Amino acid sequence: MSWAIVVDSSCNLRGYQPTAPDTTFALAPLKINVGGEEFVDDEQLDVANLNRRVAAEKGASSSACPSAGEWSKLFELADNVIAITISANLSASYESAMMAKQMVAEKAPRNIHIVNSRAAGGKLEILAILLDRYLTNNPNCTFVDACAYIDDIEANSTVLFSLSSYENLTKSGRMPKMAGALANRLSIRVLGIASDEGTIKIIAPARSQKKMFAKIIDQMDACGYSGGMVAIDHVENEGSAQELADLIKARWSEAEVVIMPCGGLCSYYAESNGLIIGFGWSAA
Repeated sequence: MSWAIVVDSSCNLRGYQPTAPDTTFALAPLKINVGGEEFVDDEQLDVANLNRRVAAEKGASSSACPSAGEWSKLFELADNVIAITISANLSASYESAMMAKQMVAEKAPRNIHIVNSRAAGGKLEILAILLDRYLTNNPNCTFVDACAYIDDIEANSTVLFSLSSYENLTKSGRMPKMAGALANRLSIRVLGIASDEGTIKIIAPARSQKKMFAKIIDQMDACGYSGGMVAIDHVENEGSAQELADLIKARWSEAEVVIMPCGGLCSYYAESNGLIIGFGWSAA
């Protein structure tokens, strides 16, 4: 039986090669519209150019989720398909994927499971990578087994946002305008967490990167993190991502930290120098 791990482009894995046998990784790109120009958030996107265009655009930009037709083509890649989407409260990507599941099921029986990540960025990367490892280590697992595993990981993981710019978040309604305007004016860094309502819930402000990183460590500790995979996504800020990774590994010796640049959608929301930190607290 073949497997497919399918994600939308709120997951920042690009060109990922699964280690599990007979397993395919596929990406369903979102689109970002800036000043009437559409950018497809796939492996070919020039993210630096997108960031320049967004910064120069005075009006609000927008994003569009993959269509049900795009999802359905990816769902036909394997016998067993597990798809992971950006939070259903942030985008219609989950709803579109559910429509695609029904479309494919009408053609022929196929195992398809859609996971609402309730987040974006680093959490999706953890879900995809750990699922691949599970399939690698359990080659005879059933589809039900794999679904139970990924659902457990999803329920016991989250994502933090370390931000220093909030223009696009406030324009899109993902962050209260008053809070964003005040933070921008005072040059305050903000630590936020993905909320079930689809906005970024502010946990704490910080005046310096050092204090911000200390708050991130404290929040991970409070959530129950005690080791395991952490995914740090950055917007043209690899140095800070590495510094945070070193602090995490110094605090938890069993931490495994992966660092990667943000794709188009996460760059759009995290903005200049932003970091997105995904982690879990269950061994599943």
